[in-house]
Amino acid sequence: MRVELNHAQLSRARAEVKRLFEAVTAGVPQATSASPISLPSLSALGAKAEWLREQLPLLADLTAVAMLLDADGDGHATVTVPGDTWDRAAMVREVGDQRFGPGFVEATGLAGEELADLLLTLGSVGHDSPPGSVMTPEELRQFIIDHPKVAEALQDTLPLGEGPAGTLRSLTGSFVTSVDGVAEAYEQRRLAGRDLFANLSPADAAILAMTYPSIVGNLSGVPFENRADANTVNVVAALARERRTLADQRDQHARNQDDWDFLGRNNDDLEGPIKDLEKRIELYESILEGNRTIIHFDPAGDGAIAELHGTIDQHTRNVGVLVPGTGTRLSNFERGVALRSREFVAQRASGDLAMISWMGGDLPDSVATDAPFANYARDLGPGLADFSRDLQLENQRAGGTNPPRVTVAGHSYGGAVVGRSELHGLVADRVLHIESAGMGHDVHDRDDLPSSQSAVRRYSMTAPDDPISLSQGVQVGDNIGHGADPDTFDGTTRLHTGNRVDGEPNTGIDSHTQVFEKNSDAWRNMVEVFNGGEVQTYRSPHYEHVYTGRGTVTYQDGWNDDGERIDIP
Repeated sequence: MRVELNHAQLSRARAEVKRLFEAVTAGVPQATSASPISLPSLSALGAKAEWLREQLPLLADLTAVAMLLDADGDGHATVTVPGDTWDRAAMVREVGDQRFGPGFVEATGLAGEELADLLLTLGSVGHDSPPGSVMTPEELRQFIIDHPKVAEALQDTLPLGEGPAGTLRSLTGSFVTSVDGVAEAYEQRRLAGRDLFANLSPADAAILAMTYPSIVGNLSGVPFENRADANTVNVVAALARERRTLADQRDQHARNQDDWDFLGRNNDDLEGPIKDLEKRIELYESILEGNRTIIHFDPAGDGAIAELHGTIDQHTRNVGVLVPGTGTRLSNFERGVALRSREFVAQRASGDLAMISWMGGDLPDSVATDAPFANYARDLGPGLADFSRDLQLENQRAGGTNPPRVTVAGHSYGGAVVGRSELHGLVADRVLHIESAGMGHDVHDRDDLPSSQSAVRRYSMTAPDDPISLSQGVQVGDNIGHGADPDTFDGTTRLHTGNRVDGEPNTGIDSHTQVFEKNSDAWRNMVEVFNGGEVQTYRSPHYEHVYTGRGTVTYQDGWNDDGERIDIP
């Protein structure tokens, strides 16, 4: 038997039946108490209300099936029902898997109207749905947070069929081109991603992103708002997985205390991994509770993440990107680069500065055994350059009279990442090296950079006696060292690192991170670069030499000169 279904009509019928059920249910007690006699007609109303309620799951399933089978978007679908009866649950499962990928429905752990509502919402993109018939993006976001299994199921959704999902699928497949045409092909995909989401309503764009989060979360060209929609789902899924892993590791840690290893050699093996997981889970929970704007996310290994702090809109005048250094991972992202970026944004009461904390992949773990090598920067540099083109689109999308000016700053090893990104055409107005490892492997002078970088204004700051100065300008072979010294690179303006908040010179090993102390001289210089203000240029340190009877002690007690005050264009 063939049945013709119209999902819009079914949606309206479902809404009307629900309204009648609620009205009758609410009205029966009132009518009964108001009647002076017992009326048979009133006693039957309760049964009729119950009959209406029993039809709601059927209508929900029919509506979901009709929506998901409406391939051409004309509102109609045809279902073949074997015999006089049909297994609704089986049909919903079959149609849901057909639309979103094998095993999707079972993986959600849902059934009944909850499942139907989810499928209706996910399938509504590109369709005209009656008001109230599907979840809003905000409701869908909260539903996914409340149902982590749904988030995990959405990790594997496939953009099957036609319409927006089909266009999304075309942005992820392989393509054939010449070697010289690869960059152009990727740029065409970036613009196609931009156009796909620009041509959708805000609600459809958000729902599409949350339907295919593993694709959209880090997809070039997609508006940051929709990347954040997708990454909300990805964070929920990561949180669920890592909570399970943490529970397992805690159990194993407890067993290790009483196992056959009577010397206790494995007693502490899991303490580090457990603390790491706890901090990652704290980050995920904070992201979800604060509805933070995560525009890149990958929990694999040490993780990858980028977060937008503030907003990019018509009022934004400057956007800063801060790339952290050695030892940065998901477990310390919150207390490190994210905190620093938030402090930069907070100092602008006008709200015209936005910051992005960008940890786009694996950074060195150890200063001694990993940081000297260039392969991390070589891997991350192209990704940062690619991200800068997405930021360029986002700035254009903001709609201001003049697009915001962009500063890309790299701290420590992050400076080498920024340097390597310039080799791949980083889009930036300003580059700032902060206690930087170098200009990037194989970048020795301005001639090593492509012509696209000729207008970039570069600034650098290295505090006196920061040990990183010993490695600046050192390069050996194909993978050791990070190119030229940023402080002396041709055309770079070296900035003053100055004093800490307590008035003492910012010097020595601690200065490597103390430059970020809020309201210190170095921090204020960074603020001015990010905002296009006035900075103080380099001041050479003054040293005092004191003979103690056991030798000469040398310490910095101030500065030899005043430097200059210059404006940042």
